[in-house]
Amino acid sequence: MGDCISDIRKWLEERKLIGVKLGLENCEIILQRLNNPHLNFPSIHVAGTNGKGSLCVQLSALARANNLNVGLFTSPHLITIEERIRINGSPIKSDDFDKFLNEIRDASLIPPICNPTFFEVTFLVSMLAFRENNIDRAIIETGLGGRLDSTRLVDADLCVITTISKDHTEFLGDTLEEIALEKAGIHRSGVPLIISKSDKLSPSVFKVISDKVGDDLWIHEPSNSLSPWEIWIQLSEKIAELYQWNKPMLDCNWPGRSPGYGSSWFETKSKICAAHNKEGFEVELNSINQPCIIVIGVSEKADIEDTLHPLTNDSLHDSVFNQIIFTEPLSGRNKAVSAEKLDEIICNGKLTPRLIIKNPIEAVNKASSIANNEGLEIVIIGSVYLVGDILNDMIITKNLDLSEELRVHR
Repeated sequence: MGDCISDIRKWLEERKLIGVKLGLENCEIILQRLNNPHLNFPSIHVAGTNGKGSLCVQLSALARANNLNVGLFTSPHLITIEERIRINGSPIKSDDFDKFLNEIRDASLIPPICNPTFFEVTFLVSMLAFRENNIDRAIIETGLGGRLDSTRLVDADLCVITTISKDHTEFLGDTLEEIALEKAGIHRSGVPLIISKSDKLSPSVFKVISDKVGDDLWIHEPSNSLSPWEIWIQLSEKIAELYQWNKPMLDCNWPGRSPGYGSSWFETKSKICAAHNKEGFEVELNSINQPCIIVIGVSEKADIEDTLHPLTNDSLHDSVFNQIIFTEPLSGRNKAVSAEKLDEIICNGKLTPRLIIKNPIEAVNKASSIANNEGLEIVIIGSVYLVGDILNDMIITKNLDLSEELRVHR
């Protein structure tokens, strides 16, 4: 092909300038030109506001534990683009990623020319990678919504919706009912769709999904008093039963979500939580029951004040937030919300002790120092990109093996 890696990666980066573009046409055309790699294997297709990545990782681990060759597609990535596409739990190699990128670019340039988005390209790479690796099954996480998300094109024999809450309202609609309709768009006629139905799912939202899916709807009601991770373990085991898979104990390493993630990085007790919307913050904050040092950094989004509303709770400021350190993620698709704006929204006249430390690594180091001196836990919460910044620093400072840190299961 004659193109050096830097050229093809530059082409991929240029895809970001297109922005978010919902629709299936680009990928339909390019997949046809690539001889439809997405039809070579069955997929489990997972949508939802929260928990879909956690469920996907657990399903991938279960499939692998049952001796299946499994492909896993998730987004976003924390450190390397290759981690969006995993074979048996491990990211694909950079050389393979570039080879598939070249194939996709060549296919896109066949007249009439297509201009796929950044996300669409990563999805297309995953389809080529999965075909070349002769996978038995793919586990596919939607990117945005479902109905018009490019992942909708996979050959799914099971669909799942985890939770429905407000997020990406600028694309999916202002109401939960509108958002639910978009996510229910992953349904294919005759293919079961499982919905996790908790008491947080309102009757009107459930009706939207039920009306859309009809007799293909299967309901899973999670047990009470489970953590988010345990909820998805329970659902993944139910899905395993459908496929008659064995259900061994799983050891997953899912950044910012799996229990104990990153706890060995600090001298004091610590918790690292990826939370990108109001529901995510509520769940994580409800699990904190003692005073702690909070480090928070988030990326910009349309409904930022509503997203951060759980952090304004007076009882948290009175009894849980010993100190807040506001910071700003260094990476990510969107710019970071300024530390000053976080302070203004979350504290708003409250007397809670706080600091503004814009560099997230310096913020975490300061939190660790305070926590060690006062015998407190550190809670790092916010954008998945904040988690990625910390992971990247730990890999460098503690000389960790990048490939092992990015492996999500054996």
